[in-house]
Amino acid sequence: MTTLTNEYAAIMAQAMYPTGTYDGMPLNHVAAQNTAQERFIKANEGKHITLMPVAIPEWDEVLRKAIFSDAYAEHDEVKEIYNKNVEFLSKAQHRAIDILEKADSTTSLASSFMHVIADEKVTFLYKRPYPIQAIIPVEANMGKTASWDIVGPYEIASAAAGSEDPTLVESDMTAHNQTDTVKYLYAVGRLTKAVKLAGLTQIPARDVKAIRIDMAQDALRALRERMMLGVTRNLQSTTNNFQSAGTLEYKGIYEHIVANTATPCYESAASTVDTYGEIMKELDITYNKMVLYGMQPTLAVCDYTTFGIIRRGLAEYIRYGGEPVKTIAPGVQKIDLVFPNNSVSLMPHPFLQMTTGGQYGNIFLLDTRLWARRVLWQDTYEELANVNTSDKFVISAAETLIDKSDVDGSSSLHGGVFGITT
Repeated sequence: MTTLTNEYAAIMAQAMYPTGTYDGMPLNHVAAQNTAQERFIKANEGKHITLMPVAIPEWDEVLRKAIFSDAYAEHDEVKEIYNKNVEFLSKAQHRAIDILEKADSTTSLASSFMHVIADEKVTFLYKRPYPIQAIIPVEANMGKTASWDIVGPYEIASAAAGSEDPTLVESDMTAHNQTDTVKYLYAVGRLTKAVKLAGLTQIPARDVKAIRIDMAQDALRALRERMMLGVTRNLQSTTNNFQSAGTLEYKGIYEHIVANTATPCYESAASTVDTYGEIMKELDITYNKMVLYGMQPTLAVCDYTTFGIIRRGLAEYIRYGGEPVKTIAPGVQKIDLVFPNNSVSLMPHPFLQMTTGGQYGNIFLLDTRLWARRVLWQDTYEELANVNTSDKFVISAAETLIDKSDVDGSSSLHGGVFGITT
């Protein structure tokens, strides 16, 4: 078996990213994927294409902008933001429908690679937003190894007061280099000739292959979301626990954070912490620790049960004028938490454990500017060899998650409160 070489990884990076893209370059991953798809179509015009970047759902762009929208927006402004997001998503859906209607056949490129499925006769309950991969910055990785440099918060060169005619002595800064290898994600699908033909006989006719590709990509995105959080990787799981990365997986946010046992910025709720006031006290402690090390939290993520405690606490203890929860996009809400010199959006996540009656509640406190998903190639469709009369394909991606606040692999400066009694 031949594995991915550095040379082939470089070729893949050059194919996926335009000229001028450098290692670690920040990307708008939705736009970058659309551009890559256009290049592949142009380069293979008139030919049967077996390899193609799959469009990233425009949900990601909406989520990123919505979560970081104005923290001080009033009710009417929040409603306006919501309406604009709904309008944007509606237009995106219609664009996808137009592509499908203009397709020459059900096996055409446009039909097979549409990423929004609209069919009033089918309910796709697997479709959902994946906020972590939408919010964490994406950077290009031009090879199979990710490399980045870090200078710690208290490792700058020295400065001192001196006399009128001082003896000048320089001091050195301390720098660290961290590396990680990209990991590979796959979702495989196969369709028999019979099922494809059966789809065409339906009223309205359905392109089953397009639906199956869309489902495979969503499975890949669900796996990525779970890996980035660091929870159960089983896509069918409804009881999710924090889980260490396997040998073929990259470490998730939780595993990165709790690896710091020497100078942790996170709090473990050792005693009963089950009220709004107690949770806020713990959050203040972890926030202050992060600030001490030069961090500026930009996002808080919690489970649904903890979100409910905080929502009710805001209404009860602060006598909040109106509903504290802001609905900023369909199915996505946030509460704006106020800290010294900062306002942080708190977002509930469905993949964090919702069990009640024990220490199951958790809140991540993150500086998203110091996380990055380093990507060699994003979601890409590839045809595989036919099996009998079946079409077999795979959606794949190559990436890793890096923590730029961690100088040595066990010193993450991100925070949180873990083990809240719910």
